[in-house]
Amino acid sequence: MKARLIAAVLATLALSGCASDEEKPLTDAQGRWVDVFCGGVLPGMRAGQELRAQNPADPAAVKASYLKLITANATAFADAEEKLKELGPPSDELKAVHERLVKYAGESARSYVAAEAPVKALEPNAQFWENAEKALQDTSQVTSPEDLRATFDALEKSPKYAAAMGKSEPCRGLKAES
Repeated sequence: MKARLIAAVLATLALSGCASDEEKPLTDAQGRWVDVFCGGVLPGMRAGQELRAQNPADPAAVKASYLKLITANATAFADAEEKLKELGPPSDELKAVHERLVKYAGESARSYVAAEAPVKALEPNAQFWENAEKALQDTSQVTSPEDLRATFDALEKSPKYAAAMGKSEPCRGLKAES
């Protein structure tokens, strides 16, 4: 009888230890991971909004705004890559998502850094935007641009992480900007 009771207790402990990440409350580290994810995208989105608001008839203002976009993205993605590496995957289930996101952030940061000099060298004229987009495309190191959308999709499919995104200040900022 005593042996069966011990076996039952051990089985219960083993099963409770195997609960999926969805069944566990959000940890502080997981919340920070969500904040870092959205925080890596938010500065570029804000700078992009500012760029789209520029009057195309003022190429100098468009160029200044475009350079601000490049700088914001380079800095935010580099910071996100570093912080995500420090935090590690938010859960075993999201390990592949985490690895894709770290790769995307690093490639994006390097792409924007590489684009800065060619964009600075462009004349602020009527073709600036088109030429800047070409320079950005030519210097892009992002191998899988769809990885960012895939990360959002994976998090939104998870009730736990979707709720965390709803509570995250940077994620709420993304929704407000879009």
